[in-house]
Amino acid sequence: LYAAVWIRLNAVRKYGKVIHEFDPWFNFRSTQYLVDNGWEKFSNWYDYESWYPLGRPVGHTVYPGLMVTAATIFEYAQKYQYFWSLNDVCVFLPAGFSIITVLATYGLTFEVTNGNWSASTFAAAIMSVLPAHLMRSVAGGFDNESVAVAAIVVTFYLWVRAVRSVYMSWFFGMLCGLSYVYLVSSWGAYIFALNM
Repeated sequence: LYAAVWIRLNAVRKYGKVIHEFDPWFNFRSTQYLVDNGWEKFSNWYDYESWYPLGRPVGHTVYPGLMVTAATIFEYAQKYQYFWSLNDVCVFLPAGFSIITVLATYGLTFEVTNGNWSASTFAAAIMSVLPAHLMRSVAGGFDNESVAVAAIVVTFYLWVRAVRSVYMSWFFGMLCGLSYVYLVSSWGAYIFALNM
């Protein structure tokens, strides 16, 4: 877990708390709009500053899971007097969700290998440094994949756990459903889980 976060914070150590790339900036601006105006206005927001000159109906064309997650973390931080800026929350969110992904990978491998601790640890170590996951969860890369990769791995883990569980299958099945709803609200690749 330490390695996963340490690697993802390299950009912050080098350049500071900066959101980079186009999509993360749009996502940050959308999150700022959500924080400032609330869900009702966000879901009906027509943004004339993107897709110029036509504009974009943001509330109907984005997967809002990322924005809602960041806005919720920001609101709770303000409520409990952690004076994090929205920029800080959005910059560090991908690195934080990489922890969830690594833990879910460990759990999924543990379930699939019938309790093999060494295979689970090895899979978690690989996921923590895997370039395909790293490029989607680096600090400052505030994009949908930063939360959705965690959601898809958690969904798979909970599904396998529900299938293998004798007494608690309904509980893990409900959690799997909630995780899947979060995945659907966060990323268009939810269709992969649906097809499976």
